[in-house]
Amino acid sequence: MKFKKEINMDVILESKEVAEPELKTFTENRVKCSLKRLFWLVRKIKVSYKAVPSSKNLCNQNCSIELQTFDHQKVEFSVTARDKKTALEMAVKKVYKHVQKVFNKAQKYGRLSRHVYV
Repeated sequence: MKFKKEINMDVILESKEVAEPELKTFTENRVKCSLKRLFWLVRKIKVSYKAVPSSKNLCNQNCSIELQTFDHQKVEFSVTARDKKTALEMAVKKVYKHVQKVFNKAQKYGRLSRHVYV
């Protein structure tokens, strides 16, 4: 019998315009799925979407992700892409790589135990 871990990560979606329910659930599911291995390192994630007003090319959707780690450090990433879903995908990849690098470095120097619980 497998037990499924419950991911206790707060995902907050902020948007200037009214967010569609599908986009909100997609954002929450994508962030939780992408960070499911490292969810215990992240306490809160704030995702915000903005349209770039005077864009001369097709990339006019900006996705900004701000995350707070368990030790209350804040990290922010921002990506501009063609649409909101692509921008989210690219930003989540950046977040995952950064969090994984920090985790590996901290574990290498013995500053962080893998069994830290939030």
